Amino acid sequence: MKTRAMLLAAASLALPGMAWAQADNPASSQGGETSAVQPGNDTAQAPAPDQEAAPEDISGDIVVTGFRQSLRTSINQKRNADRVVESLAAEDIGKLPEASIAESLARLPGLATNRDRGNGTQISIRGLGPNLVNTLLNGREIVSAEASRNVRYEQYPAELINGASVFKSPTASQVEGAIAGQVDLRTLKPLDFTDTRVVLNARAIYSDLAEDVQDTAPWGWIGSASLVTQLLDDTLGLAVGYSGRRQSVATVRTNIFRYTNSFADLDGDGLGDDNIPFGFEGLARGGDDIRHGALAAVQWRPSSTFEVNGDFFYSHVKFDETQRGFRVENLPFGNTLSGGQGITIDRDGTSQGYITGITTQNAGTDFGQVVRGVNELFFFKDDLYAGGLNATWRPEGWVISADGGYSTTRRDQQFLTLRTEPFGVVPTTSFVSGNDSVPRFSVDADFADPSVFRIADFQIPENGGGAPIINDELLTVSGDVQREIGQGPLAAIRFGARYTDRTKDYTQRTQFGFLDPATRVSTPTSLLNDPYEFQGKYSGLPSVQSIDILKAVETLFGPIAPFTSDFDRRSSWEVSETTLAGYGQVDLDGRLFGMDFTGNIGLRVVNTETLSRSELVEQTQQPDGSVTLDITPVAVRNEFTDWLPNLNLTFKPTDKLQVRLGASKAIARSPLDDLNAGFGVFTFGAPSAFGGNPLLEPFRANQLDATVEWYFDRDSALTISGFYKDLDTFIVQQVTSIVVPDPAGGPDLEGTFRQPVNGRGGTIKGFEVLFQKAFTFLPAPFDGLGVYLNYSYTDSDISVEENDNALGAIQLPGLSKHVGNATLYYSKSGFEARVAFRYRSEYATELGDTDRILFTAPESVLDFQTSYEFGKDSPLAGVRLLAQANNLTDEPFETYYGDRRLQGRYERFGRRFLFGVGYQF
Repeated sequence: MKTRAMLLAAASLALPGMAWAQADNPASSQGGETSAVQPGNDTAQAPAPDQEAAPEDISGDIVVTGFRQSLRTSINQKRNADRVVESLAAEDIGKLPEASIAESLARLPGLATNRDRGNGTQISIRGLGPNLVNTLLNGREIVSAEASRNVRYEQYPAELINGASVFKSPTASQVEGAIAGQVDLRTLKPLDFTDTRVVLNARAIYSDLAEDVQDTAPWGWIGSASLVTQLLDDTLGLAVGYSGRRQSVATVRTNIFRYTNSFADLDGDGLGDDNIPFGFEGLARGGDDIRHGALAAVQWRPSSTFEVNGDFFYSHVKFDETQRGFRVENLPFGNTLSGGQGITIDRDGTSQGYITGITTQNAGTDFGQVVRGVNELFFFKDDLYAGGLNATWRPEGWVISADGGYSTTRRDQQFLTLRTEPFGVVPTTSFVSGNDSVPRFSVDADFADPSVFRIADFQIPENGGGAPIINDELLTVSGDVQREIGQGPLAAIRFGARYTDRTKDYTQRTQFGFLDPATRVSTPTSLLNDPYEFQGKYSGLPSVQSIDILKAVETLFGPIAPFTSDFDRRSSWEVSETTLAGYGQVDLDGRLFGMDFTGNIGLRVVNTETLSRSELVEQTQQPDGSVTLDITPVAVRNEFTDWLPNLNLTFKPTDKLQVRLGASKAIARSPLDDLNAGFGVFTFGAPSAFGGNPLLEPFRANQLDATVEWYFDRDSALTISGFYKDLDTFIVQQVTSIVVPDPAGGPDLEGTFRQPVNGRGGTIKGFEVLFQKAFTFLPAPFDGLGVYLNYSYTDSDISVEENDNALGAIQLPGLSKHVGNATLYYSKSGFEARVAFRYRSEYATELGDTDRILFTAPESVLDFQTSYEFGKDSPLAGVRLLAQANNLTDEPFETYYGDRRLQGRYERFGRRFLFGVGYQF
């Protein structure tokens, strides 16, 4: 039964932005009981242990708050979970917010995040990428504005999220759809509080790199407000919250494009098949990252046996960016090449040269080097709405619950490039690749001279992203029944069902406009800003024109109005998916082998049906030279059923030591964009085709988990986990055969079809180590120190064959063998400070701007955070001051082509500083 002290302890953790508040009772240092399992799902945090069973508390009657309390709460949740789980307590997110929730999650063992525009956006778990991670909001599956199923975590303001759990081993009652792991983001429940509370936060954000980039301002802001109250004798709870943010987008990067066989000896080493980059570019990007979020929650508990919860969440995310720079393409052919330098790489006993520096001039051909200045606009706007209602009835010995949820999102996106080309000159270019540094690029024509580089065309091209409209909506309905047994090892039996109906559509749009070379004139002064000059580490790059892009396009080409052309139809699609799942689960609690144990065993069965609609686009050159275009609607159904057994056991040799064992079968459904039924067939000689695969089967895996956990006091834990996953199949892009009729009437023509397929699976295995300790044994004032450390190692025999590249088979995309985090913190008397370091070793990735699989170089990111909260006796009671610095060492983002000497992208995001104040009353 909950005591008032326990409620107060839970309240100090639950409200975003209020997690730093002092507890009203010293008993809060003993931890608190959290809310019961949320109706309709099995993902709410586990209750805290009874005081009698808790490990020794060496902190005495000291009230523990702040980051130390958040770590204590996290290990408490981990210790009492019914499966392998990692937890973030409310303070871990709300008290010292990261730029992205993904960065907070990435502090947990086995988790890693990518960096996009300097922020963490998506999560990998145990070496498996976002495609194999399932994300829930309050226990319900959530829509995504990405073309796939992947969730961008910046959609969810940290100030509005009350906690998060990462489930690494499933139960039968858990929502299916994750092999890597399942992330459940939670908003607050107002009856977890005992009084009315209001929290206000305001922070200023400063980006140092934004000073060197056009089209952005270095200063931004974050503001949030939350209210929670209880009515009708504390039987009705209400909560509302808002969070807004504007921060600068400021990045500078270089790219060296994909390597292509030149069939020539360019560096004089006697190898006649040197690979040379297709081209290179330098770009500076500036703009605004804007986010608004809101939540509302209502909780009605008229009696101890009945409860209703409703929640609503809204998020608006908008990126509005401008890029200035230059791009050089078509280096390998039709050019005069000199001064080649390079390296030789031996693969499978074959030596091949790679050009890492050369001077190039067009030899007078139409297909030789092209040199352009670029002014580009990119924006996307996401609006997400999610809500749900659940009810729980607890007659004696029973728990009966029902849950319904609906979420929908829409993305409006566009990439536009306005290009200038040289007039009256044939530029000579050169490049020398960097390694852990900015490469050297030079062009002997002035990009910034409007009379030399004149506006030539604008494009909203598909290969740059186009201007797609994406809609996603999802309805979920579930019901669960639990019956307590309490006889022998049989603690309870539960069973339930879940139905989902999801529809996602993707509408591609493009637009093009060209000026005849004879009509091109100097860029009018009315369309020009001051030229852009690269600064800092990039100051050696040439200056470029800065053009008023929208005004230039409308003046020279007419209105911007992208549309779905005939060629876009194969890339436009709609996928409908319905699932019906049922489960049965037995909860266990007893003694075995002379030890106390708990656990569960169960079976989940899920049927999935998909219907994919798109169009087949066929373009064929006829014998007379004419080209025909045929468009045919395509609709393909698919259905499959999966049986997912699982077992979780936790043995407790002592009250401080426990051992977990888990065995399960899991699935992760195919990315929705891979299920596109549309494809294009282009027959100009040998046919080639590109498209999706609506008959894809899901990723499937058999999994084993084992964990040893030692909780040697309430602030400390040492855990060691091992895992093994055997994937039956892994979805990869592959070139397969296609046969089409010969338009001349001859034998059928055989060509290639690039599409996603269910490729060969394999194994993933590894281990994770977590250690956290508060150094309360040290003499004052050093007794406020503590550490949080974790490390994970992951290996896999799954490989992916890269098409059109000499790399051959590469490691599993997204897998970093080594991931580590180290945090040193100080928390005492209202003052807190922490230094957090995270490391991720290299991993294979795929970036659209290179048309080639790349490797991301190892990353080491260092952050610092500090705050001070005024005590209760101070005239400023309730006020908290905050300072934060992210990416202190300005760690670059660098990619390479299999060998570190073959550089791809080199990008810097700069440092970000936050200063703020919070107030609660």
